[in-house]
Amino acid sequence: MPRCPVCKIQADPIDYEGARVYNCGGCGGHWMHPQRLEVILSRRDVQMPEPVRQRMMDLADESDSKEVLWCMTCGTAMEKQNFRYWNDIQIDCCPKCAGIWLDRGELEKCQIYWEYAQDHPEEWKHGDVIAKKAKIELQLARRRDELKDIRDAAEAARRLGRTGFFGWLLR
Repeated sequence: MPRCPVCKIQADPIDYEGARVYNCGGCGGHWMHPQRLEVILSRRDVQMPEPVRQRMMDLADESDSKEVLWCMTCGTAMEKQNFRYWNDIQIDCCPKCAGIWLDRGELEKCQIYWEYAQDHPEEWKHGDVIAKKAKIELQLARRRDELKDIRDAAEAARRLGRTGFFGWLLR
């Protein structure tokens, strides 16, 4: 069983609006793969009353992890990313296995924002374009990081090669 990246206790699998996710009983965070988040966002099983909505928004703002979290699946350092095109929802995403961690209240905040956007399309008519642009920018940033890692590795190999067994190849 996976352990929570925040409080390190065992996370339990639960069914959340038709999707199997892992929930931490200690800090209230959720672990899932992006496809599961899409399943959750596509459903509207419960209509939240306004006081509950506001409380969830407050919880999400209070509990947003500031430190680097490590992926529950592969152990890679996770990166902060905007949820869709909203800057005020930062979720932790694994660049290696694509798993996501949502701190306490963030899953509900994602639902609230997404449902509002669905109910008020006139306010979000350019949302798809913004979301696609953000996705492309993220992919470009990852490619730049991969290229930098390759260049660093090549430089390290070049330095080692001059003095090592295969040094004659680089001369």
